Amino acid sequence: MSSDERIRDRGKIRLPMLILGFSMTAIYVVLGSWLLLDKTFLPYIPAEFRNIFAILLLVYGIYRGWRVYADHF
Repeated sequence: MSSDERIRDRGKIRLPMLILGFSMTAIYVVLGSWLLLDKTFLPYIPAEFRNIFAILLLVYGIYRGWRVYADHF
């Protein structure tokens, strides 16, 4: 397979990967925000661990969104 064919084949998968990347970014950010704002969600987990996990989800969601943006635009 020549490099021109590989470049053309990569373009076919670009849009689905862009959609998947942005949707996963949205899931991470929404779940992290939900964990921080709704104290009744997952009440059996101690508040300190829930807040740490929520902040990690937000940070990873922002990082992932930046990577998707940098890779596709």
